[in-house]
Amino acid sequence: MSGVRDEFEAWRQRRLAELTEERNELTGQREHLDARKRPALPTGPAGEEIARTLGEFLQRNRCEEGTLEMTRIENGETEQFDSLVYATGANGQPESFFQFRFEPFATLAEKLLQQYPGNGVLTVRVDLIARTSSVTLMGAAEVKSLRELEQLENATRQVDARLAYFRNVAPSDEPFGPELAWSVARRLKTGASLGFSHRDYCGMGLYKDEDESFVYASLWDGFGGQEVRRFEDEEHLARWLAQQSDLSLSNYGDDFAFLNQTLNRKRLEEFVNT
Repeated sequence: MSGVRDEFEAWRQRRLAELTEERNELTGQREHLDARKRPALPTGPAGEEIARTLGEFLQRNRCEEGTLEMTRIENGETEQFDSLVYATGANGQPESFFQFRFEPFATLAEKLLQQYPGNGVLTVRVDLIARTSSVTLMGAAEVKSLRELEQLENATRQVDARLAYFRNVAPSDEPFGPELAWSVARRLKTGASLGFSHRDYCGMGLYKDEDESFVYASLWDGFGGQEVRRFEDEEHLARWLAQQSDLSLSNYGDDFAFLNQTLNRKRLEEFVNT
């Protein structure tokens, strides 16, 4: 199986190199965005008054600390405010408030957001125990920049996960052997099929066709999809399967299909023992 192992390793190294390059590009984009990231907008006395009145609201509701998040969404000539206050009660339990439309802090927050055109996000944090507060206001440009950074960070995390996966993945190249291969062939001859059955792609499977031949194919919705190999009888199937391994049947070379519900020793053994 050394040839299969060599092919797999060459593909794995190519994918690692490609993913590393992709990560470097994402890092460069993030550094560029960081360099031109716009600072939060000033809130001045208006922000201080919002924090003070939010603190009064939290105190009345027996909370130790809390956060107001208000978003202004502009659509043509109309605007919409989405807001939430989440807090920690004196008992340490989380609290959420949705009905505060006419509270002074909500009215003041809307007026502050209306001073800047386009979409905006206001975040006000108050800690009554520590007697601290913070007010952060982002206008449309700042929100856009933040969302772009979040998307890049999410993409980077996904690439990092794929890099870690390809660094550590190592399917076994030990051949299944004739005993297991013949057991699978005899079970298939009874009409049993080996494969998953669910919506969409179901991985790889083995089954006996109507003409008594045996088919190794991809499965979709539990049925045969693309035929990969056909064997005229159980002897040809067993001879081929005995030489295969988890690695040779891993569908390496295709990111989507690689180890995606592929046949392996564990599945073959479960098939013959059920």
